[in-house]
Amino acid sequence: MNRFKRLNLKMRRFLAVIVIIIATGAIPQLVSACACGCNIFDLVVPGLPDTNATTTFSLQYDYMNQNETQHGTGLVSGDLNPDKQVETSFINLFFQHQFDRDWGFMAMLPVWDRNFATDNNGVPGVTDASQGVTPNISTATAWAVADIRLMGEFTGFSDDMSLGIQFGLKLPTGPNNAGDYYNGSPIMDQDTQPGTGTTDTLLGAYKIGNLGTSSWFVRAQWQHALYAYQGYRPGDSIDAAIGDQFHGIENETSLIPTLEVHYQYRDYDQGGADAQFGNADSGYSNFYLTPGLQDRINSNVLANASIYIPIYRNENGYQQVAPYLLSFGVAYQY
Repeated sequence: MNRFKRLNLKMRRFLAVIVIIIATGAIPQLVSACACGCNIFDLVVPGLPDTNATTTFSLQYDYMNQNETQHGTGLVSGDLNPDKQVETSFINLFFQHQFDRDWGFMAMLPVWDRNFATDNNGVPGVTDASQGVTPNISTATAWAVADIRLMGEFTGFSDDMSLGIQFGLKLPTGPNNAGDYYNGSPIMDQDTQPGTGTTDTLLGAYKIGNLGTSSWFVRAQWQHALYAYQGYRPGDSIDAAIGDQFHGIENETSLIPTLEVHYQYRDYDQGGADAQFGNADSGYSNFYLTPGLQDRINSNVLANASIYIPIYRNENGYQQVAPYLLSFGVAYQY
């Protein structure tokens, strides 16, 4: 009974925080202009809690080369998209600490290394040849700290911490004017910049369990920008995943095969990125199949590697997409 009363008190406090976050995010904001909306997907989600560890430091490296053009559910000629390539290395430093069985904290420091190429004479959906113009390619590079994420976590629903809710903010720490300039403006559009200029609310939940020699998880996260910055507001996004880790061969090897399915949805951006062509080339709905391996190097160190393979993509307008995404990481737990 005491446990039940304590949980109810914690839940009332937690729900009060959630109500404040949602109410703040519901305040309407004025927006204007339009965005380019290149297909930039964010696969970085803080890790699930570990009942055997109090503190975790991890370093994750992700690589993505958006060099193909997608329209709707199919690939089309790259001549139909002014943007030609968005190649990015993401270096993410995570910190996670569990204060007790009920509460935890997570932080993520992302660094982007991005190469961007675009045709200044291009028009989405129309080739240069049909306009009677020649390509005018500009390139830009950006190496910068992107938008930092801070999240709290409530894991007090059960003693084994198998069910939890995560909540927090994405802060506007990344630059929104990085890269080289063309005619006085950054070559990289607002939606390809390391920073959005907005503070975003983050709200998610997870469930983990065991089935035979496997452990499984389900998780989802919603992201919502609280306001527009310089006329630009990124669309709301939902990231969801279901996955399994197979532990049946751990007696023979330290390797743990993993398999996940990721779903990502992003609504249309609003304003700021491309006033000439509008927001038609923003937003998407994508599924990825993600096989991988974990290696339990010792009781404190866990390495991982995985590849994200698109199995379904539906891109609004004309957007650059990547044929795959690679992810490598190492975590130290104690």
